[in-house]
Amino acid sequence: VNLEKDFLFDHHQYDTFLLTHPVYGAHVPRIVIEKTQALVPGNIHLNVITTYGYVNALGYFAEKKVLGREIDSYYNIKMFNNITTPRLKTPIKSLEKRLGMKNKIEQKINRIADAIVSGRHKIEGIAPQLVGGIFVRKFLKEDIRNNYQTLGVDPEHCTLCGLCVRDCPTHSIKEKGGVFTFQATCTTCMRCYNYCPTQAITINGIYADPEKHTRYIGPWS
Repeated sequence: VNLEKDFLFDHHQYDTFLLTHPVYGAHVPRIVIEKTQALVPGNIHLNVITTYGYVNALGYFAEKKVLGREIDSYYNIKMFNNITTPRLKTPIKSLEKRLGMKNKIEQKINRIADAIVSGRHKIEGIAPQLVGGIFVRKFLKEDIRNNYQTLGVDPEHCTLCGLCVRDCPTHSIKEKGGVFTFQATCTTCMRCYNYCPTQAITINGIYADPEKHTRYIGPWS
């Protein structure tokens, strides 16, 4: 969804908004913060669902602070990491194990949906790991902000299809004469890395061989 073009609505017709996003570096992705603050009026009730891979070190209090508004309900759904890069060599669950989690995850989503529709409010994830999240956010802040500087394109694999330029949600990739530049507006969503049809996006100048480095193509793929 193009939030600038497609997410235009008469907010007077609604009283509740549902925001879902992944937790990245124990933080709310910057694009989520910016779009929520710009497009969701403060008088609309806000319910938040976050997904995380290992431990949810973000939490209700940090989310409320960065969004700068009240949150009525806050839910966490444990998913799993499904991407590796030459910098981030994290273990990937097998497809069999991921599919084994599918029914449980979908049941929780249904319970959350029932609670939101019926107006029941709940705050999940208030636990000791939130203290650790303070240090994780501080430690990874610069890495996430400067991630665009690590991205590049391998000319031997790139076909100049332009998909990365067209699909970047923050328009942070520019191409001229076959030369690609990545802008500081990048929010580290890694869409270019994951969806390049020839896996041509490099990390620190290193070609990420798809035989060694998994791309994200959906939780059940």
